Amino acid sequence: MSLLDAWSDRAAKWLFRLATYGGLPALVLLVTLDVVLRYAFDAPLRWGRNVNGLLLLVTMFGALPHAWDRGFHIRMELLHDRMRGAVRGWADVMAALSGIFVLGLLAVQSWRFVPYMARTGETGEELLVPFWPFMAFMGTCALVFVLRMLSNPQATPGEAHEGDELWH
Repeated sequence: MSLLDAWSDRAAKWLFRLATYGGLPALVLLVTLDVVLRYAFDAPLRWGRNVNGLLLLVTMFGALPHAWDRGFHIRMELLHDRMRGAVRGWADVMAALSGIFVLGLLAVQSWRFVPYMARTGETGEELLVPFWPFMAFMGTCALVFVLRMLSNPQATPGEAHEGDELWH
């Protein structure tokens, strides 16, 4: 295992834990609270939608790199399951290359936009929290995802991962 592979694997698992043990429970609690306040007391949280969006961003982007490693990414299973041998391998490599291209551009653009967002103090309309840390988070997740795709271009479902305590 190369240094890049080991580092990006640890980062992917850390981001996954942040998403599943931090972002997802916070999202569930906030949505539940907002629904109760909205329907029981006719007093919804004005900033609830903004925070829900940010928590959803943390949850989804944080889980993506580890999901790639585990083979839990979206692909056309109907076609992919029928592919065999070199054709299946090439399809996996092409999926990784397209992901590297798109997420690489997302990482670059996210990190290029962070200084502007910090300088202008960009926030939501009802939530006066700066958005630049979330843009930086998104860029970091995209970078880790690209590194995982470079390290593991043919991620397959059910593949055993030594030391992967998240699923035991």
